[in-house]
Amino acid sequence: MIAHGLSAPSADIRYRDGSGVHTFCAFATTVLLLLSGCGKSTSNTGAAPIASHPDVTVDFDGKRRKCIVSLPNEAQGSIISCEEVVSFIKGELRVPRNAVYDVRTIPQSDSDAYRAEIAKVRANLDSAGYRFMGAPSE
Repeated sequence: MIAHGLSAPSADIRYRDGSGVHTFCAFATTVLLLLSGCGKSTSNTGAAPIASHPDVTVDFDGKRRKCIVSLPNEAQGSIISCEEVVSFIKGELRVPRNAVYDVRTIPQSDSDAYRAEIAKVRANLDSAGYRFMGAPSE
């Protein structure tokens, strides 16, 4: 009910420049849609985050040409052939797939054969479903 000369607002409201509310709404909606794509996503679309500590560590001993495999709670690891790392981690240590591993070298060597051995073990661990924690460290 309208009283005393007041009228209902018109659906065709115009601004001074003649543009309509529809133009403003379209602009505001576009801005909101663009801004909604900014910021960090709350959905987990990628792999699980890497742990702060590895579940298993593989040390490459360049002098002995062996690998030392250890769990975080072990004071010293097991010295094994680098070719047996994956089977040892799966069978003996029973580390589940998706566990995080780290690679260290003792002492550091730059030989192509040494780097190839490290790359081969890492590729085998990745193929077995383990996740690499980070860059090799000393």
